[in-house]
Amino acid sequence: MELVEIRARTRIPKAEMDKKVGKILTDKDFNVLLTGPTKVVGPSGQPLAVYLPQAIPEPMREEHYPTLHQIRDYSDGRGKASGSEIYQVNKNRRANRIMSSIIGTFDWHPRRPYCRTTAWTGKNTERFRSLYPLFQNIGNTMQKFVPERWGNQMTRARQTDPAWIVEGTPFTTMTVNNTYPTGVHQDKGDLDEGFSCLAVWRRGQYDGGFLTFPEWRFAVNMQDGDLLLMDAHQWHGNTDLVLGSEDAERISLVLYYRTEMMACGTLEEEAGKEFAAKTKIIT
Repeated sequence: MELVEIRARTRIPKAEMDKKVGKILTDKDFNVLLTGPTKVVGPSGQPLAVYLPQAIPEPMREEHYPTLHQIRDYSDGRGKASGSEIYQVNKNRRANRIMSSIIGTFDWHPRRPYCRTTAWTGKNTERFRSLYPLFQNIGNTMQKFVPERWGNQMTRARQTDPAWIVEGTPFTTMTVNNTYPTGVHQDKGDLDEGFSCLAVWRRGQYDGGFLTFPEWRFAVNMQDGDLLLMDAHQWHGNTDLVLGSEDAERISLVLYYRTEMMACGTLEEEAGKEFAAKTKIIT
């Protein structure tokens, strides 16, 4: 697949960008819409995004759609990405409930000081493993089109206990978002020198949902089977979704490496930390 290269030379002013954070974007927030295989680089040549239409083979996306479709947990912890105001609940910051699920493995948190598989993954181990060929395909595509970023991420993955990595990939964790526009945000917790991979499944009829990088003023209208390799630490979000049919659905699958996963111990060691933490809470 031959790529057209676009160089983004200037950012919008910080004061203007600050007003967009947490907001749902509109068509006025971009000047360039990517329509074919494209690599977007910044002023110094650093990769910002690589758009690969139809990169997920049709048989593969049809095979894995049923599993992705049924990952439908709700979260009120996505912050600015939910496109809503942030509010406090018992000292915790919360936002609107959206259909966003984290699968795979996750690093420690002050309230959960141990590494773990996510709730959905623990309950659906075989279904999660059935997605491995899809994850591996995306990892191979990442290696081909952003080899330096893939190499950075794969080095970390090889330094991480294999229990926390999808075999043959540089990925620990995936987010599955279903049919909502994200507010403008920057991803946190994933590897700075790595890259995120975002694939889309579309069903039914809807308009909007353009994935937009407002600071650099470019966007892409992701179609079924498209893949975007992206620097998720850049500001990004979606334009609003206008549903046109009862079966309208936009699933985005985001794959990445959680930076702190390299510090995770073995499964047995982390299980011991979990037991100790829960015992302390009970007592």
